[in-house]
Amino acid sequence: MTVFLGYGGHVRLRRTAESNMPPSNGQAVTVGPEDINTSLNRAGFETAIDNLITGDRVELYTEDARGLAFFPVATWPTATVVEKSISAFVNVNAAGGLRFFRSFADAVNNNRAAEIALQSFAGAPVSITYTIRDVDYNVLGNVKSFELNTEREDIDTTTLNDNFRQRYSAGLISGNGQITTYFDFNTTGITESPVLMLQVLQRLDAGSRVDLALYLSESETDVSQNVYYDVEAMVVRSGVTVNADSVIEATVDFVTTGEVRLLIGKPSGYILKEDDYRIRQEQSLDFLLTEVED
Repeated sequence: MTVFLGYGGHVRLRRTAESNMPPSNGQAVTVGPEDINTSLNRAGFETAIDNLITGDRVELYTEDARGLAFFPVATWPTATVVEKSISAFVNVNAAGGLRFFRSFADAVNNNRAAEIALQSFAGAPVSITYTIRDVDYNVLGNVKSFELNTEREDIDTTTLNDNFRQRYSAGLISGNGQITTYFDFNTTGITESPVLMLQVLQRLDAGSRVDLALYLSESETDVSQNVYYDVEAMVVRSGVTVNADSVIEATVDFVTTGEVRLLIGKPSGYILKEDDYRIRQEQSLDFLLTEVED
């Protein structure tokens, strides 16, 4: 079965599908005293530039008795003990240096007034694991079309003494698809840039997984008109088409990694309104802002 974008369709995405992974099973790295830059308030560790995107919510965890020694005591609610885990949004610079923030908007806009402070420490490096956690669904901007294909395996139950081939259509369901967008590096309101999908593929260790909500129709006031596919997916291929006589297009191919559900009704985290205009945030979610000063 193939479903194509209709006049009212659009794509919502959530960056990862690692919500259930225990923090101890995340990517293992070490943070040494030389990896903390207190003047820029940035931390660095190997693989960060390959796996983290500005706006990701990251959980850091350590078994070290010192806890996460590069965060001051005041970071945690108790303000008395350095704890072993923290969850924060990150801003990633070109060298893979990380700043930590409490909110997604502050991270993507690199709001220095809201950053979580870092501190220097002495002694051996701290061994940590980091896990990318889910964030809210955002609208993927400038979608030209999307396609979702689902299929169920045929199970052959024919035996040697059968005269006719017998099949049961009760096998596993799998899916794949493609999203085509017009290239744009800016975002507006709650809309994500298509560049995000190209960046997701570059996650070398953490995986290029996303949660997708593929809308066939949508209404802000009548939930019975909301029809959408809810899938867990992995980006497996990306491409960019540049033509002299048309706009640049970015294309991503994905395969499903879990349930493929066709749902009707109100998605989780949605707010019903009395009109059909979407609620816009006062602050744009531009995650590709260029830093004038680091």
